[in-house]
Amino acid sequence: MSVPADNPVARGCYRRLLVVVRHGGACPAVILDYTSAWAMRDAVAHVAVLSDGADEDGGVTPGMVSAGCPNVATADAMRCSLVTRGLDATESHVLPVHAGAGISDAVAELAGRWGADIVLTDYPSPAHLAQASACNVLFLPTDGSHRFHVPPGRIFVASDDSAAADCAVEEAKRVAGNAELRRAYVSCEPEAGTLPGSATVVLAAAHHGDNLAHAILQAAREWGADLLVLGTHGPVRHARWRYGSVATAVALVSDVPLLLVPERS
Repeated sequence: MSVPADNPVARGCYRRLLVVVRHGGACPAVILDYTSAWAMRDAVAHVAVLSDGADEDGGVTPGMVSAGCPNVATADAMRCSLVTRGLDATESHVLPVHAGAGISDAVAELAGRWGADIVLTDYPSPAHLAQASACNVLFLPTDGSHRFHVPPGRIFVASDDSAAADCAVEEAKRVAGNAELRRAYVSCEPEAGTLPGSATVVLAAAHHGDNLAHAILQAAREWGADLLVLGTHGPVRHARWRYGSVATAVALVSDVPLLLVPERS
């Protein structure tokens, strides 16, 4: 669930927004809220529902699903909801996912073909999706027990001063608008010196990625963040801490909206 922000972000973050939700249920309202909040005035939204190919009669392809299919109804309802919010959402379809197929790769292919700036999704493996699609991915947990402002009033970004983290920091600044921004610096030697740049808190990098993931998430929760921002990249030799792996671990346990920003080449 989401609530209106008292200190909203300026409208106009993204021009081409791809909304992807899992099959078997209604679209979480927070995804629609973020799509309309982050869309530029001339933005276009594209809607896709992930379908279990085994549930469709012998496999399906976009645009070739029975009109009575629940997933088609969900996709069309999402599109209509976005249109009523003033967005140009002229296309919706079911994206088939067959047994053994890579969901992230299928979505990444669609995002690349359509030229998406951002993917907004409740799919629970957003880090892989961000790496595969090379565009920002906003993961929105479906747990309705937490309420977050949309647009976010408080944005928490974790950084280790790597290239991937720098991309995340810059994107957090870009989407923040008038929102309050807190930067957490992750260090292998937190006692070694002063905070770099605009960092306001230091988190000690643990040897085990899961421990650091929980530390980042807990710090974001304690501060009351509406949005957590992390950078992500593939394996990097000699990295002091596995930033991309930590982003994956955070995504697995996060109950806070999570924006993942892939490293730009």
